[in-house]
Amino acid sequence: MPLIEFPYYEFPISASDPFPTGTVARRPVAIADIRSPGSPGGFRCAVVLDSGADHCMFPASFAAVLGIDLLTLKKNLTGGVGTSANTTYYTDLVIDLGSGISFKCYAAFTPGMDLHGLGLLGQAGFFEYYNVAFYHKQRKFTIETT
Repeated sequence: MPLIEFPYYEFPISASDPFPTGTVARRPVAIADIRSPGSPGGFRCAVVLDSGADHCMFPASFAAVLGIDLLTLKKNLTGGVGTSANTTYYTDLVIDLGSGISFKCYAAFTPGMDLHGLGLLGQAGFFEYYNVAFYHKQRKFTIETT
């Protein structure tokens, strides 16, 4: 099976008490085109491959750009590290990472991610279909395509 290789992205972290000179977070990030099924238009955004995320999830602000009315979607309360009771809305999306990696999934939108400005590819919808290898030391990751 072909492997598609992606570089890690580096995110500078400002100086703080435990890291007085700042630090750098290296994360497995890809650029994705997301859209509603059947919609010709979409939205390009960064996504983190997050094996700790239960579902693929995006900031609620992305829904408006895609023409999705959150108030018409099924909703649930979710939580993550340090958060709880985030209202989260679910719908089908098509996600395209390029290089033949395109898939439909049941994804979530939540205001709890609006400050982050990027999406997450999680267990349901992504990792259940693709084998992914992380090479942190080499600052890259691969996705096995079918």
